[in-house]
Amino acid sequence: MRRVGIVGAGGISRTHADRWNQMPGVELAGFYDIIEDAAQRAVQRSGGKVFGSMNELFDAVDYVDVCTPGTAHVQPVIAALEAGIPTVCEKPLANSIADCERIVDAADRTGTPLFVAMVVRFFPQFAKAKEVLDSGAIGAPGVIRTVRSGSYPDAGSGWRKGLAITSYYADFAQSGGVLLDLCIHDIDYQRWCFGEVERVFARGMMFAGKEPKDHALLTLRFASGAVGHIEGSWSYPRGRSSSRIEIAGTGGILEWDSRTRPPVEVALAQEDGSLASSGSSPTAPKDDPYYAELAHFVRCTEAKEPFLVTPYDGLMAVKISRAAIESLETGRPVTIS
Repeated sequence: MRRVGIVGAGGISRTHADRWNQMPGVELAGFYDIIEDAAQRAVQRSGGKVFGSMNELFDAVDYVDVCTPGTAHVQPVIAALEAGIPTVCEKPLANSIADCERIVDAADRTGTPLFVAMVVRFFPQFAKAKEVLDSGAIGAPGVIRTVRSGSYPDAGSGWRKGLAITSYYADFAQSGGVLLDLCIHDIDYQRWCFGEVERVFARGMMFAGKEPKDHALLTLRFASGAVGHIEGSWSYPRGRSSSRIEIAGTGGILEWDSRTRPPVEVALAQEDGSLASSGSSPTAPKDDPYYAELAHFVRCTEAKEPFLVTPYDGLMAVKISRAAIESLETGRPVTIS
């Protein structure tokens, strides 16, 4: 039986704890949080014990799962790596490029396994789309478009009567707004599908004073010459959310839209220039991507196999997100170094 300890007792820790508690061969040992009352509430909800320090938690577990805010990832992640404990780090890898580089350096130096929890790679429809793309069924990739939309995360509690109340999402210095917290999912996914990004251009509402709303449109130019479009939004009414994906290649198109929830549809180009559906690619929409990513971490750690998401992937997702923020601020495209 492997024991896992969670550092951080916020919202995502509850999601992770629920999945750890479902996983055979894994026991949730408990939580450490700098706010002890928060750790106590997490233990009452999910089980385990409250640890008085990170070192106490490290001494009791086989895996560490860091679920603190992105601004507070660097210390616990590096400490866990230096303690030699395989570690999960919730996205983003860190809030800043410099902190991401420190984490990547620590992972390289210690050789301790580090998995970055970029969950969209584990959504069955997005995984199926990548599988179809890699099969060559739609030819050489040319354009990818993804949409991820929902309401402002604190619409019910962080904002009241149009007045801002201090919260993680409302504080751009902490969350990085919709570009770093939400669009980073699609930045990582598109880079996974299409390769390295050379340039990014962004437009959006982040600095428009339209609290509590945020909406962004990104264009990515890939080294291959392909183009990516990303739309991310925290401007929808409460309870309304959706995601979509479209990938066009030289030989066809695939698409999926959560609003209608069909399987991934694939249409292939015919000799006369028309498109003919090749049928639906089956997916398992009830599969839980959060469980899948944590099970992947355990499986790869035990088998000493590489993770689907590497520390370098986590760094590049933050680097591109930060470039998008710079583009939004300056109104100019930004080259990715």
